[in-house]
This record gives sequence, structure tokens and C-alpha cells, in this order.
Amino acid sequence: MDEKEPIDVEVRKAEHGIYHDKWTQRLLKLGVEDRGIQPVPEEERTDTQYAKIFFLWFAWNVNILTFSAGTLGPLIFGLGLRDTCLTVLFFNLLCCAFPAYFCTWGPKLGMRQMIASRYSFGYYGVIVPCIFNLIGMIAFSILNSIIGGQALASVNGDLSWTVGIVIISVISLLISFCGYNVLNWYERLSWLPVLITFVIALGVGGKHLSNPPPAEPATAVTVLSFASTLAGFAITFSGLSSDFTTYYRSDVSAWKIFTYSYLGLLLSIVPLQCLGAAVVVVTPSVPAWEEGFAEGSDVGGLLEAMLHPTKGFGKFLTVLLSLSVAGNIAATFYSISLNIQVFVPWLVRVPRYVFSIVATAIVIPLAIVGAHRFYDTLLNFLGLIGYWASAFVAIILVEHLWFRRNDPKQYDEKIWNNPKRLPTGLAALGAGICSVGLIVPSMHQVWFVGPLAKTAGDIGFEVAFGVSAVTYVPFRYLEIRMRGHL
Repeated sequence: MDEKEPIDVEVRKAEHGIYHDKWTQRLLKLGVEDRGIQPVPEEERTDTQYAKIFFLWFAWNVNILTFSAGTLGPLIFGLGLRDTCLTVLFFNLLCCAFPAYFCTWGPKLGMRQMIASRYSFGYYGVIVPCIFNLIGMIAFSILNSIIGGQALASVNGDLSWTVGIVIISVISLLISFCGYNVLNWYERLSWLPVLITFVIALGVGGKHLSNPPPAEPATAVTVLSFASTLAGFAITFSGLSSDFTTYYRSDVSAWKIFTYSYLGLLLSIVPLQCLGAAVVVVTPSVPAWEEGFAEGSDVGGLLEAMLHPTKGFGKFLTVLLSLSVAGNIAATFYSISLNIQVFVPWLVRVPRYVFSIVATAIVIPLAIVGAHRFYDTLLNFLGLIGYWASAFVAIILVEHLWFRRNDPKQYDEKIWNNPKRLPTGLAALGAGICSVGLIVPSMHQVWFVGPLAKTAGDIGFEVAFGVSAVTYVPFRYLEIRMRGHL
């Protein structure tokens, strides 16, 4: 939708079965988006500001959580700075390609990501990956709320983590509530002060980073286990990629959307994860940083300690860093609101923005409860979330590239909400279930190490991708043969 295009409320009053009362009509006039999971017709795909998708992904990941993910390499897996940074670079080069590619589907299909996934998983079968996707998005929002609240509280000793979490979550709600136009406007602006703050932090504390301590040689087990965590950070964006590109013109080059998306992801994730690793490696040798880090539980406190030499200005910069997570949470709330409608299909008649409020009500209490176990939560979550996402990506890629020949015309928009015309989903679910049998022995988690992982490291997400892709082909052929159509 073009940002300058006026909204004719009367014409859209009964659009797609959504009832527009007087309150909703007022919101529409103010530019609030109410469209949920209904596909965007081609005549309404008019947005030509394609660079917005770069800024969305860039702003999404220029924040403290990305910084924190990089600290896991040295802090949890015992990797040296060089090995951590190389792992960050090469695995993100791979994992960021998947969500960037799925962004190209939005303009061609006009469908949100989980709606496009119905053409693999079926009307009811897609509820399973949708549940995992919701769990992942809510967990990411919780982690961001925690770390943003911690950073905000570190500025003022009288402010508790709980109050900080509530402030961050409410700001995120206001952005996501308004929808597509406001969200993109915010993401285009929010990254700049945050990036400047990180640069200042690097400038102030850079002298401590020049001589990192020596580390033990990396092993395949530690590298692959850390890589699995990185995959859980990046590849999970695949479950919501096209949610943000459905209003773009259908004739836009797929390479243009892919390039903008890929660079937006890569240029934000890799530098900040490497910076996080560099800072945490030298933290034990810098007493002020170690004190701010509070025994590994407060990344916000660590960043505040880095900026402390700038005095009062440093506190202001720390506030900016705490607000950096709002762009991430807001975009995630936006996709959560869409996924709830997929999870409970009859809710499609409820305006999208209502579910942003629901998401906020879920995230705030869970973030408050989990605030004091941030690193345990981050590690366990990222380690597990990559497995399902990898299997999901493999299945919809095989469906799109092999069975539908990369042809948007093979997706009949008229059947998006018709369970009888869509696939049954048994092939997709069967392939996913088959992969579980090999994922478990390939897992390397704090609470469980499988027999394969003891010698090879955590190869769960690679196994999930390979097994799901291979088994989906015969299962899907059988399904097509029995039903007589895609």
C-alpha cells in the first residue's frame, strides 16, 4: 500500500468480512492498518519504496539482543574472539539467505508467510508450525523486553527491571498497533541513534579491545554448537518474512527485494554479534565492565559501564540503547497478530491491531518472571528454536521450487481459506516428524547431549533441514497422486 494513498473507509467497510465499527473507521482515517491475514489483491500492491525492507531488517537487529547473542560464543562455548567472529560471519552468510528469499514471495503472492505456507502444510496442518512460530516470536519479545528493561533500569538505580520492561513493551505496542505504514516509518529512523551509540561505545572502550586474551583452540563440537545457536537467531525470521512485503508491486525484481533484505540482515547481525564477542572477551580484565556485567546477568549494565566515561551523556545513550529493542518487539508483535489469526482461523474477522494488545499482555508478565535468568533463557531458547525453523524452511522451499516450479501462478489465491482445496498437510507434517528421529541424537544442549552430538557437535538444524527436504518429496508425490492435484 502506498503510504500516500488515501483510505476509503466506506468502500472497505465490509472488506474481507471484517466489520468496521465507528471506532475502527476513525483508526482507519488516522492510517492504522486493520488488514490481517487476507491476501493483498494485486491492484492494492502499489508500494514502490522497496528500500524500506532493508531498513526494517537493519533496525530490527541493531539492538542489544543481537549484541548479546555474540557474547555467547566466548561466554558459554569457550571460543576465542577469532573463532567466534568467523563462525558468526560464515553461518550468518548462510542462514540470512533464507528469510531474505522468502521476502521475495510477498510481492508475487500478496500473502503473509504463514498463509503461503498453507500451500505446503494445509489449512489445519499449518497450525503446527504456526504454534512454534508464535512461541519463538513471543520468546524473542520476552528476551528483548528483559534486556531493554535492564538497560533502562541501569541508568536510574531507583527504576526496577519490572518498570523498565513495562515501558519498553508499551512503546512497542504503540508502534505495532498502527501497522504497516507507521512500523516502516519508525524502522527507517530508529536505527540511526542506536548505531551512533554503539559507535560511541566502541570509541570510548575500544582501547580495551585491542589485546584480547588467548583462548583454547576451537573444536568442531564447540563451533557447531555455537553455530546452532546462531541459526536459531537468524533462520527463525523465515516464518514471518513475507509479512512485511505484501504491499509491494508484484512486478518488482525478486533480486532487488532479496538484496535489500539480505544486506539489512547481514550488515546488522554480523558486526554487532562480533562486537558483543569482543567486549565480553575482555570484560574480566576491565573491573568497571565486570561490575556492570553483574556476573553475566545484565548486558544493559555492561553497556552502561562502557559508556560511563561520557558521564551524563552516557546515561542518555544507554536510554537510546534500551529503546533499540522497541523496533524489534514492535515488528514481532505485528507478525504475532497475524499468526494468531492463522492459529485460530475464525479470528480473521477481528481487526489485526487487537492482537498487538494481546501479545503485549502475554509478554510483559513472562518477561518480568524470566528477567533474572536471561542468559539461561537465551541459550536454551536459541539452541532449540533453530530445529523446527530449519525443517519448516526445507519443506516450503521444496514445495515452492520443486512442486510449484518457482511459479507464483501455481498459488491459487482463491483457495487460501479453503481446507478442501489446499493440501492436506500430511506430507509436510510427516516429513517434519521424520526429522525429529535424527534431530534428538544430534542435539547438543546444556540439559541433553545426543550420541551423535558428542563427537560432531550440535548438527540438529542441519539434520532437520536435510531429512525434512528428502522425506517431503516422496510424501508429497503420494499426497498429490491420492488427491489428483497439488
